Amino acid sequence: FTLSGGIAFVLAAGICWPWIVVRGNRTRIFFEQPRAMEGEAVAILARTTNHLPIPSWGLALREGNEKRDRSLSVRFGGIPSRIQAESRWVFRPTIRGLYPRSPLYLSTGFPFGIWEPRRLASCDSPLLVWPQTFPVGPVPVMDGEDVIDGNVTRNKVGTMGDVVGLRPYRRGDSPRRVHWAQSARHDRLIVCELHSNSRPVVLLVLDADPTIHTLGPNGSREWSIRILASLAKGWLETGAQVGTVWSGFVCPPASGSVQLLRIMDGLARLPDSGQLPLSEVLRTGVGRVATGVRIGITTDEGHVRLASHSAGIRWAVLRRNEFQ
Repeated sequence: FTLSGGIAFVLAAGICWPWIVVRGNRTRIFFEQPRAMEGEAVAILARTTNHLPIPSWGLALREGNEKRDRSLSVRFGGIPSRIQAESRWVFRPTIRGLYPRSPLYLSTGFPFGIWEPRRLASCDSPLLVWPQTFPVGPVPVMDGEDVIDGNVTRNKVGTMGDVVGLRPYRRGDSPRRVHWAQSARHDRLIVCELHSNSRPVVLLVLDADPTIHTLGPNGSREWSIRILASLAKGWLETGAQVGTVWSGFVCPPASGSVQLLRIMDGLARLPDSGQLPLSEVLRTGVGRVATGVRIGITTDEGHVRLASHSAGIRWAVLRRNEFQ
């Protein structure tokens, strides 16, 4: 009886001890920057306060949703009694969104690991992760641009701005644009082509309907979001006016860093579900809020559904089955 009682006492103490340790410790999480991009290294600071008169061992920070990205999970070392300990580590988010994407819990199974009670950890400074972007080409040549001094559309010929190239003389060209040195060399009139001082207007339309996409970090939906983010960022940096439209979000065309912040934050907060079909979005007329060019991003399955709504829109179509 003595031996059995001793074993039972040890087991009971081993089962109750994790609960006592978790209740006696409190953890707060801080991201050391408010925004980041997919794949970018982000530093995290965790402050754990041990209110117990004895050290705490085996503590770990775990995410509550097993299906989410588990990159925030980490194990702590021993925490002395009556002290606040700091832990710092680096993680790389693999997908856009608001982090932490699921609740964080402080847990421990020490000493036997029979069960792991947990306590919710607080996050005082969440992290907003933008979609990854890539270099893009120049803004497409289009009609309906706003002529504004100081904003130059590259690779578009006009009558003002810097010289972009030379060409043979055509009837009606101004004599002031004749390049006399090249004309003498080629024994025919050669004129200078100039930039067009204008600001292009672009509206990017995203088909965010999950039913026509494959999901996941490498699915067609996330790559559609990355394509839109790349176009918006690249063209805003060249001075264009860029607007975006998707289900539940309308951002009229504008330029500048504030517009980029608005678009990227909207993409980062785009939910994984609950998006209307793009045909419903275009039917409301929001796809016609801008002059200039309109570019839609969808999959081959989504493009078939949009056959009657695709007039006046240039499409970037992804093959759904190529993304797994």
